Amino acid sequence: MTQKIALRIHVGTLAGARHGVPLLVERLQAHLAGATFLLCLGPDQSGRAFGQAMRLRRHCGWKTPLRGTLIPAGEIAPKAADSLRLIEAAGFEAGISAWNRVAWEKQAASADNDWIANDLKQAMDAFERLYGHPPQVFGAPDWQASRHQLRLLQRLGFACASDCRGSHPFLPVWQGELLPCPQLPTTLPTLEELMHGGRQEEEAVQRLLELTENLQAPQVFSLRAEHEGLGHLGALEQLWQGWQDQGHLLTSLGDLAADLEPKTLPYAEIRPGDIPNRNGSLFLQGRDHLA
Repeated sequence: MTQKIALRIHVGTLAGARHGVPLLVERLQAHLAGATFLLCLGPDQSGRAFGQAMRLRRHCGWKTPLRGTLIPAGEIAPKAADSLRLIEAAGFEAGISAWNRVAWEKQAASADNDWIANDLKQAMDAFERLYGHPPQVFGAPDWQASRHQLRLLQRLGFACASDCRGSHPFLPVWQGELLPCPQLPTTLPTLEELMHGGRQEEEAVQRLLELTENLQAPQVFSLRAEHEGLGHLGALEQLWQGWQDQGHLLTSLGDLAADLEPKTLPYAEIRPGDIPNRNGSLFLQGRDHLA
């Protein structure tokens, strides 16, 4: 059955913004595909998450593991403005992720409201300077959600968010508190996860195509401008073509959200947990909640 598959593209480093974004824009256009780019626009402090940065070194170059330590961080938005403006100029959707990706991944789950509000304000202000309008879509980096962020999204005018892993669109419930901004969780495993343990690109692509052969509902697929965009673009294009051959439409999170009626969405818990082939805790869609 034909379904929409929204492409959720996270841009979390200067290398991803400068080099990954233009490559992805060009190839998405060639496939007549839609997508949402979720942007970290503040300082690139990749060197402060050294283990993660070293895994990206062969895709992003030697500077990425040193940014924010031996190399000054610098803000991504002004340093990559021309590349980032290509997103909307080419007809794709742009949204925001954290202002400071590394700080968010380390602190957001336990940070207070003022810290979260300040991070969101800086990200929104930088976005508006780039594009001339406020963002409508938010996606937490590495699926690290915050109760305060979930509360603020509706008040700040966001149409939808993509902050967790799950199975279907829902309205989040955090420890019994009903929160009104629709969540579009990542529903499919990433290429990186499927390549864990030495599996080849071709095997990962084939597994994803098996998962989408008989879809009964829309899906969200996440990728990173740094990893898939700079390191596995060929496999990514095979996957996109395979999905289109299956009859699916590749689109944006905003387009997926436009098909939804928020009042009819189920409430579901959002909570920390683990998934196969990914280190550390992230946020997951839990059981449906009777509002």
